[in-house]
Amino acid sequence: MKILVLNAGSTSMKFKLYDMSDQSVIAQGNCQRVGTCGSDIKYTVNGRSHVSAVDLPDHGAALQEVLELLSSGETKVISGADDISAVGHRVVFGGAQYMQSVFAGEDVIRSIEGYAPIAPLHNPVQAGCIRFCKEIFGENVQMAAVFDTAFHHTQPQKAFMYAIPFEYYEHHGVRRYGFHGLSYQFVTDRYDEISGGLLSREKIVACHLGGGASAAAIMHGKSIDSSFGFGSGEGIPCGTRVGTFDHSAIGFLMEKTGNTYDEIEDMLNKKSGLLGLSGISSDQLKIEREVIGFGHRRGMLALEVMAYTVKKCIGAYAFAMNGLDTIIFTGGIGENSDFMRELVCRDLENLGIVLDKQANKKHNRTEYLISSAGSKVKIWIIPTNEELVIARDTYKLMQESPVNN
Repeated sequence: MKILVLNAGSTSMKFKLYDMSDQSVIAQGNCQRVGTCGSDIKYTVNGRSHVSAVDLPDHGAALQEVLELLSSGETKVISGADDISAVGHRVVFGGAQYMQSVFAGEDVIRSIEGYAPIAPLHNPVQAGCIRFCKEIFGENVQMAAVFDTAFHHTQPQKAFMYAIPFEYYEHHGVRRYGFHGLSYQFVTDRYDEISGGLLSREKIVACHLGGGASAAAIMHGKSIDSSFGFGSGEGIPCGTRVGTFDHSAIGFLMEKTGNTYDEIEDMLNKKSGLLGLSGISSDQLKIEREVIGFGHRRGMLALEVMAYTVKKCIGAYAFAMNGLDTIIFTGGIGENSDFMRELVCRDLENLGIVLDKQANKKHNRTEYLISSAGSKVKIWIIPTNEELVIARDTYKLMQESPVNN
């Protein structure tokens, strides 16, 4: 069975084609700058990388181009759309309504669109991508919606509630939801494999650090808390987002700057975080190079603020779970930056968290245990694979209920 996985962003569409007989990747790539000038597709088929400059006015056009690449010429790996049994779609926000992956019928698509005010950059595009697929593949090819928020549905009410009038939760669903669930699902499943089945008995803090950053408390395999909130603005500062921020400062800044509410919101989401603090870039690795090479002070401050917030999450979640067995680093920064991992773990020895600095420096981008032999808490790097989670969930749905609903 071949399953196509799509991860659509506001101006991009990542894809992977899986052979589910052995969960191998047949082809993968990214349609870039969709709907803007200079669009192209970077992709790898049969171990060879390619770049095609092509006009991609929307995600439907991007999908058509992907199918053309996969079914013709030297990159041909399928005879046509009929060779694909199902398409799995990443959907960022499913709220409390979707606690697991589902086939995406019209009612599901409308629900995804209805959450657009909470995830405006993702949900409308992802719903549209499902509709494009239904047009192109027809009703015989299953569409699965796999939700980033579903992993966190096990959180207790005391963790996800805001202390606001209860009716805002009852009538409007204002609460913490948590994101990066596909990543947390993968790394915890993988940890269970490499640990010989310890997941169900351990207390874990997983840190997904990348362009977006969050931490999650995972107790006996279930999420009990996470740093993201109602949307993706709360918690750890990341590339361009502020993280946790006192709402009372918004009105103050509007008065002092003359900016509108929307302009302040834009600043907090697109001009803050690592970019705002460093004045260099939203790319943590670029900031790191400036810090290491030239002693850039604001760059160092940006990295310290991020690391300090992650450190506080680890401490808070250790107390919430009444203990801590394992820390997992994943995501673009978590996997690739020994510098950030060391900043996070520094001065935590009294909590039994001791990093092996040599192992940490040596094993970027690889799955590895980087805690010292004497550390009471294990520290792992586990590279994430969200697309594989989507493929597995889609395959499971197909096995359980092959008829579209």
